[in-house]
Amino acid sequence: MLRPDEQALRRDVQSLSFRVGARRGKWELRGLRFPHALFFVAAAPLIGQPMGFLLRSDCAGYPGVAPTSQLWDGGRDAPLAVGHRPQARQGGVIEAFKDWQNCLYHPIDRIAREHNNWHRQFPAQVWTADKDITFLLETVYGLLRCSEYVGAPLPPEALGVPPSFVDVDLERAS
Repeated sequence: MLRPDEQALRRDVQSLSFRVGARRGKWELRGLRFPHALFFVAAAPLIGQPMGFLLRSDCAGYPGVAPTSQLWDGGRDAPLAVGHRPQARQGGVIEAFKDWQNCLYHPIDRIAREHNNWHRQFPAQVWTADKDITFLLETVYGLLRCSEYVGAPLPPEALGVPPSFVDVDLERAS
């Protein structure tokens, strides 16, 4: 029997909004080992740059509790090294993906928002219990498609699915 938070996540990755985003090439569920979900999120199409990044999200307590996520190196099955993360002309993209307590440095992330006053400064960007996983994915997709983003020195193996996610039954999840 699945936990309520896992049931909610599985329901939401089967939703129309998730499937539409996936069909449009914005994201894809690559694996699910609850409480962790592994997503591919597309980046701006720049010549010689990665097509996107892996995002590992801890969804314990979902949707009542915000996920906490980080860019992931599938080849190493570890957080993506700082030197391989998205680069930007200005601070916005780099700030969200900097190395900060294994989470996104953004109001949407449950760990980052606990250390800031973001719920008052950026209320539209803060996770609430009525949000679903597409809210998180749209946020990350937007950061990787913004005009500040200039690419990343991402090794191709970083986009591989780690062995811990390989045998996941994605048919039940998406």
